[in-house]
Amino acid sequence: MFLDAITRLYEYQREVNNHTLDVVGQISSEDLTSIIVEGQPSIRDTLVHIFDVTQINAAWWSARLTGEEAFDLKFRVEDYPDVSSLVHLWNTGDLELKAFISSLNSDSDLERIYQRDTPSGEKKTRVLWEMMLHVINHGTQHRSEVAMMLTKFGHSPGDMEIL
Repeated sequence: MFLDAITRLYEYQREVNNHTLDVVGQISSEDLTSIIVEGQPSIRDTLVHIFDVTQINAAWWSARLTGEEAFDLKFRVEDYPDVSSLVHLWNTGDLELKAFISSLNSDSDLERIYQRDTPSGEKKTRVLWEMMLHVINHGTQHRSEVAMMLTKFGHSPGDMEIL
């Protein structure tokens, strides 16, 4: 039952990220990279951050990379100058994430323990379900920031709730 809920949350994230990217495609390149709220990153920078967190975690969870290697991945915002590059970044990470989620067979799979060493030498130990919920929550927070910025440009993404 819990796996079904996690799967649905990731389906929702996929839908709402795709919708957000569609709306972002309606703004100018200048608006994509401009600072709209003092002290906050641009729409582009925020989207890169959402998507890099997804890719980092998917690479670790799927065992394509160790935790240390995954968290060493660097996603430079300059490498994503336009909406099509953002779509590519999202689709790349989402494919790996989708395959990983499809590999989960039961709620007990969500109890897997992941461990990695941080650069400071600290050992981080996390349960898969907790990390998966974190990635969803993280995306929701930052998508709401993007939605606010889009609304300031007259391109509200509208209702993005799960129900």
